[in-house]
Amino acid sequence: MRKRTWKRLILRTFIVGALTTALSVMFHYVLHANSTTAALSYLLLVLGAATLWGLPEAMLTSAMSILNLDYYFLPPVPAIGIDDPQNWVSWGTFIITAFVVSELSSRLRNQAFEATGRRREIERLYTLSRSLMQSSSAADLAESISGQVAVIFGCPGVAFFDALSGRTYQAGIAAKIPEEALKTLAGDPEWTGTNDSQTLLVPVRLATLSLGALGFAGTAISFPAAQSIANLVAMAIDRVRKQEAVAQAESARRHQELKSMLLDAMAHEFQTPLTSIRAGIDAMLADSPGHDQREWLEIMDEETGRLTSMMTESIQVARIEAGQLDLDKQPHTVEDLVYSALKRELAAPSQIEIEVPAELPPVTADAGMIRLVIREFARNARKYSQPDSPITVRAHAEQGGVVISVADRGPGIPAEEQRQIFEEYYRGKQKRGDLSGMGMGLHIASQVVEAHDGRVWVQSQTGEGATFSFILPIAHEEASV
Repeated sequence: MRKRTWKRLILRTFIVGALTTALSVMFHYVLHANSTTAALSYLLLVLGAATLWGLPEAMLTSAMSILNLDYYFLPPVPAIGIDDPQNWVSWGTFIITAFVVSELSSRLRNQAFEATGRRREIERLYTLSRSLMQSSSAADLAESISGQVAVIFGCPGVAFFDALSGRTYQAGIAAKIPEEALKTLAGDPEWTGTNDSQTLLVPVRLATLSLGALGFAGTAISFPAAQSIANLVAMAIDRVRKQEAVAQAESARRHQELKSMLLDAMAHEFQTPLTSIRAGIDAMLADSPGHDQREWLEIMDEETGRLTSMMTESIQVARIEAGQLDLDKQPHTVEDLVYSALKRELAAPSQIEIEVPAELPPVTADAGMIRLVIREFARNARKYSQPDSPITVRAHAEQGGVVISVADRGPGIPAEEQRQIFEEYYRGKQKRGDLSGMGMGLHIASQVVEAHDGRVWVQSQTGEGATFSFILPIAHEEASV
């Protein structure tokens, strides 16, 4: 319905007057119709005015219809008089009809207008969602959001604050939108937005995660529509970030696989010359060399062994990180795992003390990998202990698992280092320059235990030694299947 103006109101008054007058003259002088026919015809005019124009025009048509009905058809004719009760009934009928019909018509028009508006909003939201899906990176998406919303919804000004980068992107007259208000809105989980005559601000959130805030300037967008736009933006940002995370994870996985392949190739290339060198050193030592030669040969043998150990550790780390660690999990007794792992160390008296009860339940483990963990803990304990100070290996059952611990009587580990001790390439500050190693042994051990669904930890106080522990799940009947 067009907006009511004085010109339109005057024109409609003229039309109503002309129609009622023409209808009255035709019925009275040409057709000689009775009052009932005339009243029904006038009522149709009232219905048409109420439907087409609204209440003011319908009331005007009612008044003119009643006057013409009274003048031409209700006795005394022709004359105007409202003394008869039927005249009052006619007045009331026409007025009530005009009011009711105009009200119903107005409601229907408003509902149709709202439905059209909702349909347009849905179409625009669909267009916006398709447009946002075309972005392949979070940075490009954040930069394009304000411009896309401004174009699709016809907003004079749009601003988007990206919480991840801390930047605000603007389009149109967005300078009227206060940037600090957007930042405050994005950082306050309790704030649902603001809506005044100048600007409309809504948060961009995904559940409880704040992604930023949107601001609209000089626009007629409703608050629910603005919230729907913010929801679409949040879902688009989350989609792009997840895609980037998946791509990064895939790239990292391929990188780890490539590193594992390269290290395997290097190990293969190094293995033959190292084996030849050690075989030559053993042969020379067997020929009873002189004191000085033996000393140099022993140093060469020790360093060659260290190089072999470093290569082995590097390959194991690469395979673990590449997800290529294949475990053969079977039930094993803890006693067997500990004694078989420390067979060489047990040959030297007073180096190892073992306190492992025979009645402990079996655990589910890859025997070779868990022996590697026990040896690494023992080797690490020996590094930081005095030569005449033994290390102790203990085991006890806990709910759902068995804990294996290796304790030393060394200088201990400061509290600030205990959080880093299992990190890759990390070496303790104490005796760092005096001891060999790459700082990968404990990291390998932690990765192996975690692959067994266990965990590792350390307990220590400076000057009182350290105890490294790990827990393995207890074996059940299905574990051996």
